[in-house]
Amino acid sequence: MTKNPRFQLVQTGEQTIRWRLLGGNNVSLGSAPADCPHAEECLAAIIWLSANIAELTSDFSHLSGGRWRWRLHTEDRIVAIASHAYGRRIEAQRGLDRFRSATTEASIGEGIETITDWRRKYRRDFDGYSPNRSR
Repeated sequence: MTKNPRFQLVQTGEQTIRWRLLGGNNVSLGSAPADCPHAEECLAAIIWLSANIAELTSDFSHLSGGRWRWRLHTEDRIVAIASHAYGRRIEAQRGLDRFRSATTEASIGEGIETITDWRRKYRRDFDGYSPNRSR
């Protein structure tokens, strides 16, 4: 059974949510550059991205340790970023190409899943406390 790429909403905090695009193999291909306060804003961003993906400009950044990341942007704002760093620039380019292709293939509308970011459970605040532990 082949799965299609799909958008997913990820609850990143009490009042914040972010979209990401998953490939057919459930690997995150890219995500929103920032959190949104409401799911409706994420859905509007997904619809806008899908309609304008061909006109967006891309660039690549080289991080310390030889890690590459891509991002998509308009003239004045970033609209999508790589979900993870790549070891080589050509791998980042291939990741961006997969993201662009999957954006046009992913269905939009009913059935966009919302999940909670499981990493929140393990994050620490400035005092070293987990937000899920009582003080």
